[in-house]
Amino acid sequence: MIKLRYALPAVMVIMTQAAFSDPILASYYATIDRQDFYNSSGAPLKDVGSVIQQDRANFHRFGVRHSGDESDPYFGDRAMRARIPDLVRAGGVDHYLRQLLGRGWQGYSQTWLIQICGTPGRITHLRIAPADGDGYPGC
Repeated sequence: MIKLRYALPAVMVIMTQAAFSDPILASYYATIDRQDFYNSSGAPLKDVGSVIQQDRANFHRFGVRHSGDESDPYFGDRAMRARIPDLVRAGGVDHYLRQLLGRGWQGYSQTWLIQICGTPGRITHLRIAPADGDGYPGC
């Protein structure tokens, strides 16, 4: 049986972590297709942040929308889209997606869940996970 003196500090650590984690400000699904793996000049993109940035430019600026793409409340603004690679690095990327993307366009669409994390008025990072229903990391 776990003694109370050991259980209480563990519960306090968990509660402290929950109190300081950033909330999800918004989330959306993005279907990543061939167009999202190449920048506007046609050069291939091989990191998650750049692909997400291109997907949002395609969605908001160029009107390229795939079935499964959802809107977001932040990245219609060009300056906010420019921050996407840094926000992705700050939040981390699912290992599977990082490996998959490193090989470039694989010939099929992928749907990802993008969680926009931060405090009201300030985005601190993005969390990205496959939209496979296996559970999502949260912020």
